[in-house]
Amino acid sequence: PTLAYFAPARIWLRPPRLPLLLLRISQRSLSVPRPVCIRKMSSGASKETSQETSVVASSKTLSPHSHGSTDIATATTAGSVTNLDAASKRKNNNRSNNNKNKRNNNKKPRRSSPSASDKSKYSARSQGYGPASSQFAASGEIGDAPHPGSHASALYAGGEASSSSKEKEERSPHPKRKLAFLLSFCGKSYGGMQMNVGVRTIQAEVERAFFETGMLSLSNYGYPRKYGWSNSARTDKGVHAAAQVCSAKVLVPTPGEDLDELRVRVNERLPSDICLLDVKKVTKSFQAKTARDKVRYQYMVPSYLLRPREEVRKVFEDVLAGKKGSFEQVVGDEEATKVMDDFRSYRAPADVLQKVDSVFKKYEGTKKYHNYTNSKSYTDASAARYMMSFVRAGVVEGDDGMEWVAVAVTGQAFLLHQIRKMVSMAVDVVRGAATEEQMDRSFGDGVVKLSIAPSQGLFLDMSYFDLYCARSTFAHEKLEWGENGSEATKRWEEFKREKIVKHILEEESKEKNFLQYIYNQEFHFYSPNCYKFYEGQKNGGNGSSGKGEDEEEEED
Repeated sequence: PTLAYFAPARIWLRPPRLPLLLLRISQRSLSVPRPVCIRKMSSGASKETSQETSVVASSKTLSPHSHGSTDIATATTAGSVTNLDAASKRKNNNRSNNNKNKRNNNKKPRRSSPSASDKSKYSARSQGYGPASSQFAASGEIGDAPHPGSHASALYAGGEASSSSKEKEERSPHPKRKLAFLLSFCGKSYGGMQMNVGVRTIQAEVERAFFETGMLSLSNYGYPRKYGWSNSARTDKGVHAAAQVCSAKVLVPTPGEDLDELRVRVNERLPSDICLLDVKKVTKSFQAKTARDKVRYQYMVPSYLLRPREEVRKVFEDVLAGKKGSFEQVVGDEEATKVMDDFRSYRAPADVLQKVDSVFKKYEGTKKYHNYTNSKSYTDASAARYMMSFVRAGVVEGDDGMEWVAVAVTGQAFLLHQIRKMVSMAVDVVRGAATEEQMDRSFGDGVVKLSIAPSQGLFLDMSYFDLYCARSTFAHEKLEWGENGSEATKRWEEFKREKIVKHILEEESKEKNFLQYIYNQEFHFYSPNCYKFYEGQKNGGNGSSGKGEDEEEEED
């Protein structure tokens, strides 16, 4: 049937009732009149105000020309209209309740709001760090606590800084600029580069120097994310860096925005084992971590590690006179002095240095380094790394007469322990404890047990930003150091030579970390199965963990 539009009465069918009307008309005989509730609106009434009437549709076809005819009866009892309307409302209510229940059942349970005791944890995590210390929760400024590894926490604990004092702080007249900082440091006395609770860190010392210089306001002191702190590489406990690049948006309080004067002021407030070598302006979007496209690490190898294996073993056997056990048990001060006296006199001949060049060159290119890190399989795509170069960087002689061979590796990014295991494998090939075929198989689809060289010989040598420099305009200086002969490059060379390399050589004469390493290699690590290749196995990264964690992790 055709539903009519009645012009005089201006009658429309309500949209929710239309499917119900069509269903009833189609299922029942048209000869039986059915009451249908529709909405009637008077000509003078607005759309918001309407009164409901009922119309009984007869068995005859409705026509737009049959106004007022007997085909349409406009009277049903008020009770029938009320009952039909109530039944229809109940049906619609039941349908909406069912849909609501389905949506509620599919919802995940909502997490309850944190209690007062947990707010200190959330306030620190909102800054991207670990749990906040209890002193901030007790101070009543739970939502405003600085990083617990920052020196700013001492100001809050002592009551020298609070949220009210930060609100009263006057706006600094100095401009804010995004700057890049070239840092060098000796990491012996620090627990790593990044801020951490309960340990002395490089970042915390640099931040305090920035604050004392006037580069950070009180409201930003202790909040690295507020001033956009970023560093180009990770360095862990005890590891050194000759060219760590950091970026931050800070105030420039020097006259005329003199960046060299700013560098001098910061160095006056830094410890002697940390030095700010250079400061340069960068773009607003610059981030030191993401903008760095390659990095160079350097490793100092004592020349006696390259000595043939038979000669090294004979020196130990002659001094120890048949004693066996761990290094601490059998090698005392007297025995260590005798062994070191013999090792100091060794000088690597030209053929050994040539073999060093050829063996380390095998690492160049893209290879799978699942055996050179922890908990990685050859099936992991992230285990593949691209090494641009691995070369000999020179020979150095210490004050005690010990000869050292420096090797430098340049790559895009490194895995945990990767460089130290690469050095250990290459040294064993040079001294005859492993073959080049075993070294080649370590990159294959299987597992090889590798040892790890000491962390004391490793340091970050240089960070590169080639892609950024290619895009930089005349308004921003290029981030290039190391080969251009600038004053910053001279400062970099001096700090590396006088602070880092000198410290590594002196540390070995006192602690004898490399002597312990070569002893453990000879009398504990080497066995008929030490470099056996287990094809098809996926649990790569075997080997001792060693002291310290220096290279960057996979996500860097």
